[in-house]
Amino acid sequence: MRLGALLPAPALGHHAAAWRHPGVRPERALSFDLHRALAQTAERGRLDFLLLSDSLGEQAAGEGARHGRDSGVAHLEPLTLLSALAVHTRHIGLAATATTTLNEPFPLARILASLDFLSGGRTGWHVTVPVTEAEARNFGLDRAPGEAMSYHRAHEFLEVTGRLWDGWEDDAFLYDQSGGRYTDPAKVHPAGHRGDHFQVAGPLTVPRPPQGRPVQLHPASSCADAREFAAQWADVLLTGQRTLVRARAERRALRALVADRGRDPDQVRILATVFVVTGRTRAEAEDTYATLQDLLDPAARLDAPGTAPGPAFLLGSATDVADELEEWFTRGAADGFVFLPGHLPAGLAALADLVVPELRRRGLARTRYDGYTLRDHLGLARPRAVAESGSRPLLKRLSKHL
Repeated sequence: MRLGALLPAPALGHHAAAWRHPGVRPERALSFDLHRALAQTAERGRLDFLLLSDSLGEQAAGEGARHGRDSGVAHLEPLTLLSALAVHTRHIGLAATATTTLNEPFPLARILASLDFLSGGRTGWHVTVPVTEAEARNFGLDRAPGEAMSYHRAHEFLEVTGRLWDGWEDDAFLYDQSGGRYTDPAKVHPAGHRGDHFQVAGPLTVPRPPQGRPVQLHPASSCADAREFAAQWADVLLTGQRTLVRARAERRALRALVADRGRDPDQVRILATVFVVTGRTRAEAEDTYATLQDLLDPAARLDAPGTAPGPAFLLGSATDVADELEEWFTRGAADGFVFLPGHLPAGLAALADLVVPELRRRGLARTRYDGYTLRDHLGLARPRAVAESGSRPLLKRLSKHL
């Protein structure tokens, strides 16, 4: 069973009233100490990865926005935060959200490749495409691009980033001091891309990443363009079905889509997002949820977890939650789960210290990290570069000198 956790932006919790919970300190929302503690908690639970959310514009709308009651107005930039968290963790994968619509391939490919080196091969990219009107205006656009145009651009974006990451063969860097050869020019392959949206010469100014390419996580949207895009490119697909029956059907459909693209569906992980409120007992979990609900504006209660459409909602003791996760996993509804803790940091600590140990007792969760990279954790093969000649990854060749 593969396990991850998604931190909202800001990292206060996924419940709309999380910032008002007495156990949450909203004044620490921009504190590195908070984020470091959350990452280390997730690593203590031996999770595969921690995923950082992002938005590039005002998220709030309606009455909450007008009266200053929404917390999603300010948060840290996730790629910058990820680089700092890499220094304070050793094993857990670290993924950040970045959109293809408002970024450019070369700088983003360079940042992600650099992060993969700095983290020792633990970087993931949560690839998003649609943007809001507020986000578009922050980047000089009059309106958000249409769906068809956005996904056409996104396909080309990922084609370019892939070429850039594959531009250096793994043994292109010789470091031959006596012979005076730093690189082998025959093993450098500039992208030379000229397309509808981008013109990128290359090569990238960073060698091929330790993982070959950072792990790509994609939301499995109901939109046809989004599903085709994700099936073509994703290493990890994130689903949000409410019921086991729907989740099983979704997993089957997604695996078929991946196979239709000529890819091996066993090399794509399908993870269900689950909103979780748990505790030492069911009563404790119910009290926590009741507290959160009581702090909501009355109108917002109509959209609260468990009442509005969205991911599965699990409420109960660690045993209750583990029972549900085990059933979903063993009945083929998901390859694993991405936790959405109701409030932070206590919600994540309860998952790491109560739910995951219960899964471990059932033989469903790891007892230790056996690999080094995020691909290792997820059981995903390192992709070969288009021009690769069977050489060893650069990080492995450098490790004997570190």
